[in-house]
Amino acid sequence: MYITLLTIHNLLRWLFLAAALYAIYRAVMGLMNKSVYNKSDNTSGTFLVALAHSQLLIGIILLFVSPVIQAAMADMGAAMKDKALRLQLIEHPLTMIIGVVLIQIGRIRTRKAYADSDKYKRSLIFFGIGLLLILSRIPWGSSPMFRF
Repeated sequence: MYITLLTIHNLLRWLFLAAALYAIYRAVMGLMNKSVYNKSDNTSGTFLVALAHSQLLIGIILLFVSPVIQAAMADMGAAMKDKALRLQLIEHPLTMIIGVVLIQIGRIRTRKAYADSDKYKRSLIFFGIGLLLILSRIPWGSSPMFRF
């Protein structure tokens, strides 16, 4: 079960990144062109939030079934001294939660905005900051899915 979930989590990462870049691109283009916030803009935000929540749910499940995390929790003192274990145990999950929360807040605030320019600005700000946080704590070097 662990390997299957980890593989799904790694594959969904690429869909999430593509959705985030697309939603941010739509926000930038909407602001630059002073466009009307339309159904495609709304759908891109909805899809981004759905993927972010899916990734978060799978990640939380992985925290409970990962043999690496279980071993690290057995000796928290040693785990906190090990940079790679600390990343997997604390930094990655906490930063991802904050990033997903920011994306969700951005989605809510975008939907509540009245002016189209405000919708694009809110999308750009919250999705952008959320994506930057998430990118900062993806374990790029240790991921088998990153090596092609």
